[in-house]
Amino acid sequence: MKTFDSNPVEEEQTRERHLVGVSGYHVTDDGETLVAYGLGACVAIVLWDTESGVGALAHTLLPRQDKGLGASPGKYVDAAIQTMLREMVEAGAGYSSIEARLVGGADIFELKALGKGIGEKNLAVAREELARLDVPIVAEATGGDHGRTVEFDTETGTLEISTAHTDETELL
Repeated sequence: MKTFDSNPVEEEQTRERHLVGVSGYHVTDDGETLVAYGLGACVAIVLWDTESGVGALAHTLLPRQDKGLGASPGKYVDAAIQTMLREMVEAGAGYSSIEARLVGGADIFELKALGKGIGEKNLAVAREELARLDVPIVAEATGGDHGRTVEFDTETGTLEISTAHTDETELL
């Protein structure tokens, strides 16, 4: 499957895990577990076709891609959503059975170049873009003032979220 800035890590079992780094994304139809660590203001966009099992995860950093920039589409919320949807359909997903989950967008610190509230801006663009493309958001674990890590099992559609500085784990 197509990937950008992912590092496959072999699990003890036979299933693969793919680390999706900041500004990266990964689309798969092979049942891997996709992992994104350290989501603060970044937003993990998880897309899954409930019928074919094709899944995708992006670890986005900024809301919108300026036209003409050549950076990875995984860096930008709008570009990541568009790119992953296109690649999912190419991999056999049915557009009408794709659903979305959003994780992250916390307000942990202020980035001088971007100002306060970049996490909420990322979330607003994600919600807007998914609505525009008619992809339903079925779950969210967003906002707050704490970081998160996500593990997305593309075989089952299970999304496990760990919260920084706590023993909390949430399943979506």
